[in-house]
Amino acid sequence: MDTLLVRQKIIRSMIRVDDRTKNMRKPEKFQMRENLTQAYINMLEWCTRANKSRGKERVNCQKEMDVQLEIIRSLIDFAVSPDVKLISPGLHELWSKELDEIGRLLGGWMKYPSDE
Repeated sequence: MDTLLVRQKIIRSMIRVDDRTKNMRKPEKFQMRENLTQAYINMLEWCTRANKSRGKERVNCQKEMDVQLEIIRSLIDFAVSPDVKLISPGLHELWSKELDEIGRLLGGWMKYPSDE
């Protein structure tokens, strides 16, 4: 099992994308699913790079992870907006809490780097 908790949380959230987008209207569903999956993949890539890096390079990778997290948040905010209504407010709340947890883990990692 992966020892980096933030990476575990990202993967668990990414696994749920298909299930969470299955009830969307067809034209939007596939594009939204693709965009979300790509943002999660990018975040995992930056997480791996950050975990293997040290110093300034690690900080830059963590900032890129934070950017991808904001992209995911923006996509789900868009999906719940009254004009679009691709996901329910309840699903938005659940997903937001999950993303907030990832954000807190990332923030803690950024605040207390363990340079060896």
